[in-house]
Amino acid sequence: MNLNPIARCIVLPAILSLSLGSHPASAQTSSGTRVISGVVISSASGQPLEGADVTLNDAKSGALFAEAATDSEGRFAFQHLSDGRFSLRAAHRGYIASAFQEHQGFSTAIITGEGLVSTDLKFPLAPQAVLYGTVADDSGDPVSQARVALYRQNEANGTGNIVRASTVVTDDLGNYEFPRIQPGNYYLAVTGNPWYATHPQPRQNPDGSAPQASQRSPLDVAYATTFYADVTDADSATPIPVKAGDRIPVNFTMHPVPAVHLTLQIPGDGRNPYQNVPQLRQEIFGTTDFVQQSMSFSSHNNGRGDGGMTTVEFGGVPPGHYEVEFHNPRGESNSMSTVDLSSDHQVIDPSAAESLAAVTGKVAMVGGEKLPPGLSISLTSTSGGESHQDHVSMDGSFHIDGLRPGTYEVLARANEAAVAPAQMTASGATADGHLLKVGTAPVTMAATLVESSGSVNGFAKSDGKPAPGVMILLVPSNPGANREMFRRDQSDSDGSFILKRVIPGEYTLVAIEDGWTLDWAHPEVIGHYLAKGQKVTVPRHGRDLDIKEPVEVQPK
Repeated sequence: MNLNPIARCIVLPAILSLSLGSHPASAQTSSGTRVISGVVISSASGQPLEGADVTLNDAKSGALFAEAATDSEGRFAFQHLSDGRFSLRAAHRGYIASAFQEHQGFSTAIITGEGLVSTDLKFPLAPQAVLYGTVADDSGDPVSQARVALYRQNEANGTGNIVRASTVVTDDLGNYEFPRIQPGNYYLAVTGNPWYATHPQPRQNPDGSAPQASQRSPLDVAYATTFYADVTDADSATPIPVKAGDRIPVNFTMHPVPAVHLTLQIPGDGRNPYQNVPQLRQEIFGTTDFVQQSMSFSSHNNGRGDGGMTTVEFGGVPPGHYEVEFHNPRGESNSMSTVDLSSDHQVIDPSAAESLAAVTGKVAMVGGEKLPPGLSISLTSTSGGESHQDHVSMDGSFHIDGLRPGTYEVLARANEAAVAPAQMTASGATADGHLLKVGTAPVTMAATLVESSGSVNGFAKSDGKPAPGVMILLVPSNPGANREMFRRDQSDSDGSFILKRVIPGEYTLVAIEDGWTLDWAHPEVIGHYLAKGQKVTVPRHGRDLDIKEPVEVQPK
């Protein structure tokens, strides 16, 4: 069952009475004969949890039927239910609230009916984990106001890429904490500035050229971005495996190093030297981030009446590999230089910067239908992190600037419809399925879009019996180039599943036991399961598609 956070907030006008006491906590919701009951336990210790809040909702609408608190043995019961499809959710202080058997936004709905199991359910809750520690310099003094970034390995999109999860700032004693951490693999990165650091401003040469390096101040120092465990290269960072209930101390020692200075000249407008200032960025786990630094400006009028030149210096930067991003007069990113800052007072020539691509495109619906409201096109890097978006005009046109060379997934989004490219053509780039490989040349592309035609419904079985809680995956015919067409669900207590908003096309349907940690979006991974899957064709303008034969569950 795919959880719907909006639907879960719909509440019936009245909550029926609760029955609490020495018996299992329960609530009456109708005059039926069905019962949903179970015990809430700690996933770490297996011990029952008294006083857990358990809610029962209609799985389709999200409407709240009843709620109860578990008794001293962790038990709950909802009685007098009719046949139906229900969702369960539990919460307890110190634990991560979740739906029943929840994985990455999917859960197992409880189906009540003749011959179906809905009692004696075990509902585990994971204790909250905590990552905490202290950031200090190599003399043992705390580093306050350091920025500590938490990254996690992302399993929800099937690629296993690393994404940022949260950021905190150290207090006056250098302490930080990330509470309420879910189990998974995490990374930590710390940036900060020595409190005593000073970064002298350059002296402007009369001709506007870069100043000569002066004698270095011993306080002109910086901290390099530091990853666990005490490395300054993201590729060498050590993952931190976190299990339910862990409290893991991770301390950092920051080492001051001589800061370097980067100088460049950009055309000025004669009035505002801060306009269209270049940005210094650093790549971390596939995503570029701004670098904290000091910045100074000085203008030089060349006498030609064109505004002259503005000299920009980035100071207080630790040695390392960086990107300098330049902008056009409209403030749009249009070129980029990479630089290895290893010596002081390095100079960059902006005229030698590598151009960033601009994509001008137009989209239309396959059948000539009107474009859906709120349509936008986004280009998301397949390496993770970088994403660009533009709203589509009424005539179907859009424009996106500032694309670094690479491969991007073309995604379409609308307010109330699921749409995807059915066909793409491009000049200045290579189009393959939903993928666009760009270089430095301007790109013109055209795409026809197709709208989802309904849902794909079926059952998962293992050895002839209903298989609840398994990952259901609808795999497009070209999984490497059409990642947006994947659909997932989790089978309910009777083995049923509903794959919603499916884009028309050719697919293979698979069911995988405990497949939630698979990098299923990679063709070389999911290809292992396709031979035993079921072929499915989803036509255009079709209704919901019911799969007649149950899909057999495969081991991970």
